Amino acid sequence: MGMMALRPMLQYGYDRKLATGLIAASGCLGILIPPSIMLILMSSYAPGLSVGQLFAGAMVPGMVLGLLYAIYVAIIARIRPDWAPAIAEAEQISRGAMWRMLIVEAVPPLLLILGILGSLLAGIATATEASAIGTLCALAIVILRGRFEWKTFYSALLETGRTSAMILFIVIGATAFTGVFNITGGLRASQDVIRGLASDPYMLVAVMLVAVFILGMFLDWTGIVLLSFPIFLPLVSEMGIDPLWFVVLMAVVLQTSFLSPPFGYALFYMRAIAPPEVTTGDIIKGVLPFIGLIILICAMIIIFPGMVTWLPTSLYGG
Repeated sequence: MGMMALRPMLQYGYDRKLATGLIAASGCLGILIPPSIMLILMSSYAPGLSVGQLFAGAMVPGMVLGLLYAIYVAIIARIRPDWAPAIAEAEQISRGAMWRMLIVEAVPPLLLILGILGSLLAGIATATEASAIGTLCALAIVILRGRFEWKTFYSALLETGRTSAMILFIVIGATAFTGVFNITGGLRASQDVIRGLASDPYMLVAVMLVAVFILGMFLDWTGIVLLSFPIFLPLVSEMGIDPLWFVVLMAVVLQTSFLSPPFGYALFYMRAIAPPEVTTGDIIKGVLPFIGLIILICAMIIIFPGMVTWLPTSLYGG
């Protein structure tokens, strides 16, 4: 997204902070809006929760957060038109060309997502089978658009293998750490400390979310999930908190791990593709409002838990 969108936005006079912050934050929606590899990993460490339930639970918060991003940008464009100047009429795309572009570029990815989520939420396929359906659909789209190349196909296979191996090694290391941590009494001690910080369920959730937010400044989301779930989920069950609601809330907060300095991955990605005139300070300032919107959606989920529970209950029952 950055490679395709950043330079044109800067060429048309968009504010550097707004452009980089919007692209970085929008890219991070991929770990929340299904199909999401983070939710798949979370389901394997959350007893009693299926991938379909987490996908359904994250759907509404993810869409609302994307809508909040759009509203924020629209407000900024209205208040500060110099930050998001209108394109000259001579350079505007015709309505017909826009529709053709939407059909060619937007519809195939939407059909791909629908194929994965539809088969999973309808109970036709398991998570592994749905991923195979997604792979087949993606391959079909590439072939139908005449862009299939064996070299690209081979590179995709290698990248898939590397990503899978990386996640599995992180899982192995985190599992070993958690096992030793548990045997030595560290797990119980950590839970006792958290219990001592708050006795009210909502205060307990607030403490956990703050801890995850701070960890997100220094660790990857995979490590945070594998290290925190064994500590947090037993306490959540003990307090009578809905585990589905809590896990989706965690998934929303973990978006900040990509955006929060000093080690937000999205910040480094943007720095790598941004032109020299865009400074690291511009990128950090640009993502701060979007971190605020993530915190806002967390507050909305806490106040209105139905945002998470309504769709899974409708699909799978109470």
